[in-house]
Amino acid sequence: MGGARFSVRWSPSDDRAARQVLRVLEGAAPRVQRWGALRQPVTLTIHPSHEALEDAAQRPGYAWLRAWARYQTIDLQSPRTWGIFGVSDRKLEELLTHELTHCAIYQLAGDDLTWMFKEIPRWFSEGLATVTAAQGYRFPGVEALWRFYDRTLPGSGSGSGFGEPSRGHGARSPVATYGDPIVDSDPIYQEQSDIVYGAAYHAADFLIARYGEAGVHGVLEQMGQGKRFPAAFREAIGITDAEFAADFRRYVVWQGWRR
Repeated sequence: MGGARFSVRWSPSDDRAARQVLRVLEGAAPRVQRWGALRQPVTLTIHPSHEALEDAAQRPGYAWLRAWARYQTIDLQSPRTWGIFGVSDRKLEELLTHELTHCAIYQLAGDDLTWMFKEIPRWFSEGLATVTAAQGYRFPGVEALWRFYDRTLPGSGSGSGFGEPSRGHGARSPVATYGDPIVDSDPIYQEQSDIVYGAAYHAADFLIARYGEAGVHGVLEQMGQGKRFPAAFREAIGITDAEFAADFRRYVVWQGWRR
């Protein structure tokens, strides 16, 4: 599969699901090489229920979760349990492409001992994963993110009667009043996953449009050479990740996407 190595584990009740996973991996694995080869083999475990997946991922109460990736493992809720008719190959390929992109990012950024200490922000890892899997259509558009900031950024409301100046103040603020989908997504990740994933997708798309895929490769290469994400981003992109987040927020709040 494009040089990538996989091991798939499942229970006897998921023989059919395992065949589907193995078939779909043939299409998913090559798409991930956009960012670099998977350097380590990946073990994919098919779990027979959503509860079993939550236990493996240590994410209780995440009803929307279907898979969870780490450095060289993917835990997957059995496709046969996603709905009455299971799931199509296309949808499953999207998901596996997404999860394999996480594995690739972590493997390119470090080794099995250092990857989790690279301080990779959710917007970057989820953004690259959703872009690679072409999942933008699944999440709210930029206008929905603008509406989120319009409600939550300090000074961004229209109550002052001076819409654009107040939004300008809000765009410069470091974070929304309760959770920011880019720089402080933890408070809203479980309950507002759509806005978090949508923001990540649009931020990654914005990054690639501004700095090219070479910029993303540069960030990954700098981390692979030992730097943590903040230093790697600044070296490769030329600005800090905080400055990038503020730039993207201005683009959203000032509605640069309408032009």
